[in-house]
Amino acid sequence: MLWVIVAIGAVIGALTLATAHREFIRHWWWLAAVVGSVTAFAGARAEAGAGTALVIVVAGLLMVQTPMDLRTRQLSRWATVIAVALVSAVIAVDAVVDVVGDGAGHSVVRTGVVAVGVAAVVVAVYALLHRLSPRSLGWGDVLLVVPLGLALGYVAADRVAFWQLLASSTGAIHALVLRRMRGASGIPFGPHLLVAAWLVLLVSV
Repeated sequence: MLWVIVAIGAVIGALTLATAHREFIRHWWWLAAVVGSVTAFAGARAEAGAGTALVIVVAGLLMVQTPMDLRTRQLSRWATVIAVALVSAVIAVDAVVDVVGDGAGHSVVRTGVVAVGVAAVVVAVYALLHRLSPRSLGWGDVLLVVPLGLALGYVAADRVAFWQLLASSTGAIHALVLRRMRGASGIPFGPHLLVAAWLVLLVSV
């Protein structure tokens, strides 16, 4: 039931934000169709639970932030803050349900603590990179890894390094292609973080 509620909220939120930024609509629909379809298919096959709900939250964030970052090189901080709240709520509800269900809940709480620790480490690294080179990595990217780090830390903490490797690899390829074609040196890194996190979560639930 939790993942259904989150899915409805993600759809409403994505539609609202997309409507508020009408210039992104024509770039948004194809992305929404692909990401929404794959997420729905994976959610239908996976066991309903917190993992599925977190995939839906990240998919919604991907659909909102990716067109915006590609077009303007900026990320919506409101969308990121909402995603942090949703991810935190999913983890908290999962812990409460586990406690009520079997009276223990220790494993879920422990997993939640691990998720917070993982997110803190990733955010600290990105904050340091931003401080060293603000033009290469924006503050929006630092904020973006908060919900992504929490979600991945909760579902698949052992695959966080692979998430970073995948995002960095696709980002490097993107930068090389862009430099070869247009002579540009900078790329929006948010889409790479989002797509890599979404893919890792899909194969982990």
